[in-house]
Amino acid sequence: MKKKTILVFGTGHLAYRLAAKLQANNYTVIHTSADEIDSRTQSFSLIENLHQNLGKMDIAEIGMVYLLDEKDELNLQLIIALISLYPGISITASLFNENLTPHLLANHPNVTILNPAKIAAPHFVAALHQPLESRPGPVPSIKIAKSKTKKDNLIKKLLFSFACVIIIAVIFFHFCEKLSWVDSLYFVVVTVATVGYGDFNLANANAFSKIFGVLLILSSTVFIWMIFSLTVDRLLKKRIMLALGRKKYHFKDHVILCGLGRLGYFIAEELLLKGEKLIIIERDEHGRYLDYFRQLGAEVYVGDGRLSNVLDDTNVAQAKALISVISNDSMNLEIGLNSRFFQPGIRLILRIFDEQMAVKIKEYLNIHLTLSASDIADEKFYEVLK
Repeated sequence: MKKKTILVFGTGHLAYRLAAKLQANNYTVIHTSADEIDSRTQSFSLIENLHQNLGKMDIAEIGMVYLLDEKDELNLQLIIALISLYPGISITASLFNENLTPHLLANHPNVTILNPAKIAAPHFVAALHQPLESRPGPVPSIKIAKSKTKKDNLIKKLLFSFACVIIIAVIFFHFCEKLSWVDSLYFVVVTVATVGYGDFNLANANAFSKIFGVLLILSSTVFIWMIFSLTVDRLLKKRIMLALGRKKYHFKDHVILCGLGRLGYFIAEELLLKGEKLIIIERDEHGRYLDYFRQLGAEVYVGDGRLSNVLDDTNVAQAKALISVISNDSMNLEIGLNSRFFQPGIRLILRIFDEQMAVKIKEYLNIHLTLSASDIADEKFYEVLK
């Protein structure tokens, strides 16, 4: 029996991977995208464009329409357009926003919604306990990028200078105004503090002592203002850094997750459900999920996981594993390799989009586990046909 034609909409890794799998299993595949359809027509309406393009085909011969664009909004528009044109057509769509799924499935039994990130996440978590296929080799002796911050000693210098001014003033008034050491210290302190009780003053002092007193008042005002301002600034910065999670952690046997995007979200949830001690490294301090995972009990560090000070702060040297699922293969690889400078045998679980490249990376760079989320998800999408 001849297999029906399959339509695949989308230009991402998942769309290309699924189209290849279907062709390998002798399906007739038409792989296109909304942009290609729009470019072949003159209308601005997606529904009209679909009708013009699909109207030339025998809809009864279409076994399934896969909507696999990386943008949820486009997949949602295509679902609505196809349902309005062909109510009985079978549709399997990728949607990362699961809040929309119940509404789409309620009155449309021919529609199947799958979340690729949710499908792939358990495989990344399960990799924590998989036997390792390789052992780490020697770590090359090269320097890695490090964010250096120069230690600010300005407050210490100001305090020291201020103390010197007070000591000089005490000595001056002791010898020039014939005050006892205690009275001289008392007079300098109330002058510096601008309290001025009136029991000691320079009304009858010589001109030189009065000028010295004026200079003492002005200099002490500047010192106090600068020291106070810098101290408040430092305290506020420290509180902000702590709020962002930029602190030194001393965890052991914890999991470090780099990237809190679509896939990272579900991996983090899965890890917390399994009771893992989790530190999330996320570059975007305005990430929409940061507060959510802090409330769930995860530690969140805002920074670049490629930097050695970030890896050091999250104590990668004593971590159980590092999972990096940023949407950039080279960044994931760099984070993984840099973490080996702190712990050569750390379990690395990296997201690599290209499955063949993942195999080569594992082989040549001795990475323990490299996973492709789209490779994991495409099997679930294919199973809908069975």
